[in-house]
Amino acid sequence: MPVYLTTQQWRLALAAYLALSAPVSAGMLELRNGDRIAGDFVSASEDSVVWQSESLGRLTIEKNKIYDLQTTKPLKINGVGEPCMVEGMEFEHLVYLCGDDVVPRRVPLVSLAMIIPYETYISGDSSTLNGRVNVSGTYARGNEIKDDWKISGGVEYRLVDWRHSGNFEYASYSRGKSEPDVRWGGRYVLDWFFRERWFLNSDVRYGHDETRSIDRYYNIGAGTGYQFWENNRTALAMTGGLVSVTEQYQVPENPAPDFVRKEDRIAWRLGTDFRYKLPLGVSFFHRNEYVRSFEQDRDWQLNSTTGFSSMLVSTVYSEVKLDYEVDNDPQPGTEREDIRLVVGLTYEW
Repeated sequence: MPVYLTTQQWRLALAAYLALSAPVSAGMLELRNGDRIAGDFVSASEDSVVWQSESLGRLTIEKNKIYDLQTTKPLKINGVGEPCMVEGMEFEHLVYLCGDDVVPRRVPLVSLAMIIPYETYISGDSSTLNGRVNVSGTYARGNEIKDDWKISGGVEYRLVDWRHSGNFEYASYSRGKSEPDVRWGGRYVLDWFFRERWFLNSDVRYGHDETRSIDRYYNIGAGTGYQFWENNRTALAMTGGLVSVTEQYQVPENPAPDFVRKEDRIAWRLGTDFRYKLPLGVSFFHRNEYVRSFEQDRDWQLNSTTGFSSMLVSTVYSEVKLDYEVDNDPQPGTEREDIRLVVGLTYEW
């Protein structure tokens, strides 16, 4: 009787056949300075390629130094489910065929965040984890009494085509002898790369913000994104989609007759995330998000963060950033705009 194989079994069989049928030395790496290194491909991350040289052992080479890459290994390329075979490079573009492709794909090597052997992908041994914690604050006594402090952090876990991000913040702002305004919140983002640079995006948020008289807020969003490039030096991504926003407001001492305790609305959102590493260990970053309600044109919000970070020692950085927030339809007694200049320390791993 005939035997039918699943798609995953076909992929495994193909990867095993190609790997076993290839010679021991099945690749050549050519650098822009003319050096040619015989060996084979091991992996590629955001900014470098790991190459197993016949004579020099394992090497880590920056992507922008590579002129050509040849390997007979079937590869798993970020955003592609089928095994891919590399045909070489044309200028800065990696040229390869995946699955049933007839026309080769051409994608800049520096924009491919992860490339691994397909057999490594099948085994499941292909994840990365990193994170950061930031602390900032202001203390003043005398003619001015001020106690502001904030702690925030985040982690990112990446498993080939899946990128999980979690972020949190807790802040307290006070002036004079009044009770401090407290804001805290958490956010979870899941991205799935279905193409080399395209990904589906989902976003969940929950928090509390006394500076805007919000007792609780819940946001659930979904959409698509495009990763223009991503490496150790620079990255740029854009996301867009729909979001369901629920806000439960604090009740003022003398509420107006038309005061609404809770609002639900559907909105569209657009966001960008950019970073760039400058000389001397200084980095520039900018993130923004624009959210606009479908129901009322005047109901929109803009959140923006722009700043610089500078390495102090190893994984510790100083950070100066400007937070700019606009709520075009604020609650009574709150301002339309918030601007904060924040100086703090960041630890990354």
